Amino acid sequence: MSRKDFRKHNDGFLCAKCGAKNAPALKSERNHCFSCLFSLHVDEDTPGDRKSMCGGLMEPFSLDHKGKKGFMIRHRCIECGKEILNRAAEDDVGINKIL
Repeated sequence: MSRKDFRKHNDGFLCAKCGAKNAPALKSERNHCFSCLFSLHVDEDTPGDRKSMCGGLMEPFSLDHKGKKGFMIRHRCIECGKEILNRAAEDDVGINKIL
């Protein structure tokens, strides 16, 4: 995937897992809940494409560190099993749950 294909989304949302109100992120894109770290399976091939028909909950299950990108949360869809990495946000209070 080239960087030009990446589509940014930074909308606020109510978490489908815990119900927390998530405001747009200040310094990055908001793609997971700051509280429970769950996400939704909305992207298919390219981050930000919003083409997935699955729509399942993406469960956080590990934390990686990727050099300049910093901490990355590894998510797995509980419906179809797809795994993706999402950059951790500065306000992720739920990060302690997987450390």
